[in-house]
Amino acid sequence: MRVLFADVIFEKVFGRAGVSLEGHEVRTATPEMLFDELPRAEAVILPPLAFGEKHLAAAPNLRLVQQWGVGVENIDLAACRRRNVPVCNVPSRGTGNGESVAEMVLLHLLLLSRRFAASQENLRKGRLHAPLGSTLWGKRACVVGLGNLGHCIVERLLCLGVTVAGVNRTLREEHAFWGMEQVFPLHALGEAVRGCHFIILAVPETAETRGLVNAEVLRAMESGAFLVNVSRGSVIVRKDLEETLRTRRLGGVGLDVFWEEPPSPEDPLLSLPEVVATPHLGGVTREAHEGIARFVLENLNRVARGEEPLSRVTD
Repeated sequence: MRVLFADVIFEKVFGRAGVSLEGHEVRTATPEMLFDELPRAEAVILPPLAFGEKHLAAAPNLRLVQQWGVGVENIDLAACRRRNVPVCNVPSRGTGNGESVAEMVLLHLLLLSRRFAASQENLRKGRLHAPLGSTLWGKRACVVGLGNLGHCIVERLLCLGVTVAGVNRTLREEHAFWGMEQVFPLHALGEAVRGCHFIILAVPETAETRGLVNAEVLRAMESGAFLVNVSRGSVIVRKDLEETLRTRRLGGVGLDVFWEEPPSPEDPLLSLPEVVATPHLGGVTREAHEGIARFVLENLNRVARGEEPLSRVTD
């Protein structure tokens, strides 16, 4: 197949992952060069990049749109359906991606609950045995979003002695076997977060989840609770979060995703001691890159053989 990588980083990732693309004709384009390369492409591998009708019109030979990762919010799925071009993402669980992001959640929770910023300040001042932190063990957490990523997060929290409640748009029978104490529908988020020490956001970005965590939900959280977002920045109403931090109702916030990416180095949130921030690193691990590369290659091979691709998000 004639494969087009819509980002120069993919060539390096495949090389590091040790995944061979032998048998496929591969070209790489920067976003600025994308339209020049689309006419010949049979498959396009996308980073978080807008892709819609004008791209499809320039790609008459396209047989597969493959997202590098889970989120497909930047792809015009309706336009792809109209042209009968399958769109696929990479399932997070089992590829190393969800597992990596779940570990990032634990990192943020530990840094926040053990007051890492204050501990570093005490080291600089020559002080020992302070500040007083808290454990994850024995606490209650609410995981918002029970897809593959949410499942990975729930598993790890339970192993650390955390009681877990879940929130999801749809309630599925399988949730009963995950070890959670209760599962709430998405519209009951305000009820679900009450009594929780930790709230973790792991929902996809959709019209339903944009602005999901607003002033009302933040007020429902326990005083001193920790909020961690590994979803998308738009899930939290920023001005409401800033106000909650200003009044010190939250114990702290962990952000691996932002409203604009990359965030400005001058963003005032990044300088707050109660904010732990990482530059969208959740799935940036060797294991995740290897797992995603293998999955993408399998889909390329399947389409080349005339088979249905895996993890298709369009009907």
